[in-house]
Amino acid sequence: MKMIAQEMEGPDLTECDREPIHLAGGIQPHGCLLAFDATSGALVQRSQNAGQWLPDVAWENACIESMFGPESAQRLRHIAGGPESIVHPLSLEAIARDGSHRYSSAAHVFDGALIVEFERPREPMGADELPLSLPLRLNLANQRLQRCPDVSSLYEAIADEVRSISGFDRVMVYRFLEGGHGAVVGEAVDSRFESFLGLHYPATDIPQQARRLYVLNTVRAIADVNASPIPLIPVANPATGRPLDLSFSTLRAVSPVHIEYLRNMGVAASMSISILADGELWGLIACHHYASRELNLEERAACEILGLTAGVYLTAREQQERMSQVAERRELLANCVHRIALAKSFDQGMREEASELLPLVDADGIALCWNEGIEAVGRTPSSEDLAAILGKVRSEAPDEVWHTTSLAETFPESRVDPREGDVDEVAGCLAVPINSTDLVHLLFFRREYLHEITWGGSPQKSTAEIDGTIRLSPRLSFEAWRETVRYRSRDWSPIDLQIAKDAHGSLIELLNRRSVELERVNVELSRMNADLDSFAYAASHDLREPLRGLNQTVYLLQEDLASAQNDIGKDGSNVAKRLASLVRLTSRMDELVDGLLRLSRAGRGDLQREYFDFADVALEATDMAWEGPGVPTVHWNLDGAPQVYADYLCVRELLTNLLTNARKYNRSPQVEVEIGFLRPPQEGIPGPQSAPTFYVRDNGIGIAPRLHEEVFQIFRRLHPAGEFGGGSGAGLTIAKKIVERHGGKIWIESAPDAGTTFWFTFEERHR
Repeated sequence: MKMIAQEMEGPDLTECDREPIHLAGGIQPHGCLLAFDATSGALVQRSQNAGQWLPDVAWENACIESMFGPESAQRLRHIAGGPESIVHPLSLEAIARDGSHRYSSAAHVFDGALIVEFERPREPMGADELPLSLPLRLNLANQRLQRCPDVSSLYEAIADEVRSISGFDRVMVYRFLEGGHGAVVGEAVDSRFESFLGLHYPATDIPQQARRLYVLNTVRAIADVNASPIPLIPVANPATGRPLDLSFSTLRAVSPVHIEYLRNMGVAASMSISILADGELWGLIACHHYASRELNLEERAACEILGLTAGVYLTAREQQERMSQVAERRELLANCVHRIALAKSFDQGMREEASELLPLVDADGIALCWNEGIEAVGRTPSSEDLAAILGKVRSEAPDEVWHTTSLAETFPESRVDPREGDVDEVAGCLAVPINSTDLVHLLFFRREYLHEITWGGSPQKSTAEIDGTIRLSPRLSFEAWRETVRYRSRDWSPIDLQIAKDAHGSLIELLNRRSVELERVNVELSRMNADLDSFAYAASHDLREPLRGLNQTVYLLQEDLASAQNDIGKDGSNVAKRLASLVRLTSRMDELVDGLLRLSRAGRGDLQREYFDFADVALEATDMAWEGPGVPTVHWNLDGAPQVYADYLCVRELLTNLLTNARKYNRSPQVEVEIGFLRPPQEGIPGPQSAPTFYVRDNGIGIAPRLHEEVFQIFRRLHPAGEFGGGSGAGLTIAKKIVERHGGKIWIESAPDAGTTFWFTFEERHR
């Protein structure tokens, strides 16, 4: 990788950024300005030409009431007491010896001063009169903007409509780009002049403080660059001791540097209309005229409305296009993550999908940075450079998305001779942190984007020496100047960065799911190992017991048969007993094997979960568990019970086992069973339970507390085989396995001769 950065030497441009253009100390000569104390109403400053606009005014001790008629004075007082920085258009009546005169005016309050500006009225001018044509033209302009099919046509329409209303020779839609410089993306120009469409202009052409003012005051007009400004008197506001802040003034005088800039371009009048997107300066509608041109208040207001409308449409159209691209890429990301999730391991999935990740951020190469090494796919730097890039990324942004369009600037120590450069060299990098135990980072790369930028003149400002002082000077030439850009990639767009963040979140989430799944599998393996231990015990102990009985019975039966042959006619009752014993033992073997089979089925296979009413499955279980005479009395307590999200057949088997035991292990003349539900916290539920709790309670023989855990062991019987109808001893083990597979718990509340209550829960799941 040849990391080379191109530098452009030039003067320090911060001087231009520090110019206090909002404190101009004067106004343009086509108007007049008065500044009053917002509280007292006293006149504190005026433009030097105020006497020409307002003759016969006694300036000493002048105030709002002495200068304006009652209605106008009341209106100005209302503005002075209102919120700051709102410019109010007015038709003001000024008092004179020969009567009164009405002026087209604008007033606003800021920094403790009420600033009133006068302009030449449109003829004819009546109170609060606006030209009828402007609303109609604005309506037509809005309809045209609304019907533009794409952003490019919208740029063109904005320029056309503003030129139609303003009458300027040239109207440009100027968009700010990354790094602060801008480009002309739309234009409407008189055929007599060359086009500026596509030209770029450096960030220094519009200094930072001017950009801030464009956000505050969205229309800025210069009627004549050759006119001399009119100073304010006095220079400072007597009430504050500071120059008058003209940030929101429509007449504010122009910076000498900007006047020189416009003269160098051959421009005689200009107007700039801000285009805002979400409160940020997106760009400008820049208007140039090659003769002086003065727009009145109404025309400027119409242009301002068009600028606001343009910002809304541009923001909406760009957001629509951005959302479409984001949706498309997010679908690609989801598909990639899905395939990674289906792989045998995360590492294998990442390796298989590496090349498929490139379109997510429109990259040319990717490096998977593992703890044990780096694997590269596509166009990437050398292994040595990859290690250096990864080291810098991990030190500067270990947990954040990091990007650069110029590795040459990021790694200046790696520069080499530019003549050795290759157009296909890697220039840009986008880093996505993963920080798992194995995968550290994803590094995306873009190749060099060799291209030309056509500037409207050389982007370097010059300096001039005046009286031995070096001062910043605007560019003298605006002829097309082409710059070849090398050793940089295409910019990483906001969409690229958003998708990179999405990829970070999705992969981290997948890793977390994998971790949870691995933990669940480990728990399941532990449980299965425990089950295998129980099975081994059952096979070696419980199954051997009937086998030993079978062996002994067969041996005795052989002796009885031999004895019967030697003693014909001897009573054969012993043989009959032996045969009965064989039947009993084989039945026991059958019960044990059946219990093992049921236990195995309860512990494997996918659960077919669904929502159902617990009362329905409980009713069906009672029918299955209690066939024949002597059916127990059932008490139902399931009012308000929530639906259960579980495997219906499993829950039915759980209840069947519990209900069978309730009837079997019972000496009461009338067996009684209660099936119920309680929602914690509620009295009657032992233990700190938070999920809905179900129970099956009987009036049977009970279980000693010391045996409450043992009864869940496989084939663990508390009574001799002949008592209470026998059984395999697997029923409660199966019941516990079913509950635990549903994410719940089962426990016992019982004592000898006091009945038994089996409490159990399921994992709570809301619809």
